[in-house]
Amino acid sequence: MVGIGAILAGGRSERFGSDKADARIGGRRLIDHVAIALGSQVSEIVVCGRNESGRRCLVDHPAPGLGPLGGLAAALQFADEMAADFVLSSGCDTPNLPTNLLGQLHGEGPAIVES
Repeated sequence: MVGIGAILAGGRSERFGSDKADARIGGRRLIDHVAIALGSQVSEIVVCGRNESGRRCLVDHPAPGLGPLGGLAAALQFADEMAADFVLSSGCDTPNLPTNLLGQLHGEGPAIVES
């Protein structure tokens, strides 16, 4: 099966006070925690709503600046173009994302969180 991991990262982080994706926990940026957790469960990672060096980035669909729904729509469009079977998405600010999220969504056991 081909799966796309979509990191939703287009927010302005106004309440947070700085860019959440770049905030660090345990020496690693939040967006990198998410990419690692999703990466073991999908064929390809995409970042939606922002430019992220070294990663495939998607502009919100159908227009920039639409927030999480625009990012998810962009990921779904990309998945369709790639003939992917599923999209597994997360916000960029979810550092403790289970590395078996896909299995959990299928009812296959408790969460496995690796740091």
